[in-house]
Amino acid sequence: MTTCQECNCEISIDEKTIKIGDVVVCSACGAEHEIISIDPLELELIEEEK
Repeated sequence: MTTCQECNCEISIDEKTIKIGDVVVCSACGAEHEIISIDPLELELIEEEK
């Protein structure tokens, strides 16, 4: 498990099926994160363009 960089809630990720570049969405706040590393698992918040 990892933590949302926007709201600090836990994000459940199936680490067996993910790959770099996948996008995961926080179920609590809807923030999108891109997987940038698998071992160790690292996410990068995708900032909305304004």
